[in-house]
Amino acid sequence: MFYLATSVIGFTAAIANVAGAAPQPLFETRQNGFMIQNWANDYAEVNFNNNPGGAFNVTWDNNPGGNFVVGKGYRPASDMLFNYTGTFKVNGWAYLALYGWTTDPLVEYYVIESMGQHNPSDNASATQYGTVDSDGATYEIWQKERTNAPSIIGDHTDFQQYWSIRTKMHCGGTINTGNHFRAWEAAGLKLGKQNYMVMGIEGQQGSGEADITVGVRPTIAVPETPTSTYRSVRRTSTKRTSSTSTRRPATTTRVDTVPTRAH
Repeated sequence: MFYLATSVIGFTAAIANVAGAAPQPLFETRQNGFMIQNWANDYAEVNFNNNPGGAFNVTWDNNPGGNFVVGKGYRPASDMLFNYTGTFKVNGWAYLALYGWTTDPLVEYYVIESMGQHNPSDNASATQYGTVDSDGATYEIWQKERTNAPSIIGDHTDFQQYWSIRTKMHCGGTINTGNHFRAWEAAGLKLGKQNYMVMGIEGQQGSGEADITVGVRPTIAVPETPTSTYRSVRRTSTKRTSSTSTRRPATTTRVDTVPTRAH
């Protein structure tokens, strides 16, 4: 259940949103080549701290209905080796993901590296389009439609959500962004003009903390844990395999093209 869709991009050195408070105003800040995202709804309780270079940290304790997305990255997004390191601890619903948008078509996308108690593919309207192998891991490819929802171009818009969900969770490493872009396109999930891309934390109900640095790879081995594949009875997602579908059936995509840029 990804019901965010950020319409706010911004930064404050330290910010707290409490239940009943207004969302942050619309503005964008770049710092030393990094683009900062900071969005929260009325019900989120979150502290986001922008630190030197590519570093940031965040703590949160949300009641049901709370939702925020914070992070740091680049604008415009591109086919690159996206490096990051840090820690991510969650009790409840939250995601650690490479997060971005395209326009024409309007698409909100995630490359999910770790999560809390909820797998976002556990949604009745989500459809799987196979898997992609990249950077020593396998990711499931999922798609879902959003209607009359806020986005980077307005408060009431229709758009697609694409997710690559890592089958073994970790925090820290390199994400070959182009591998995911090409795998989505090969599955019939079209992208538009790239807008921005951050290593982000999305927090919904529950609590947690994260300390992330963008542009730096881990210096030690990063532990992995299996991603939950639990599907609730009422929200069972299915693979689309019909040959009559307008989109391609679920497949495994292997992509090895390495871009020239690394961050």
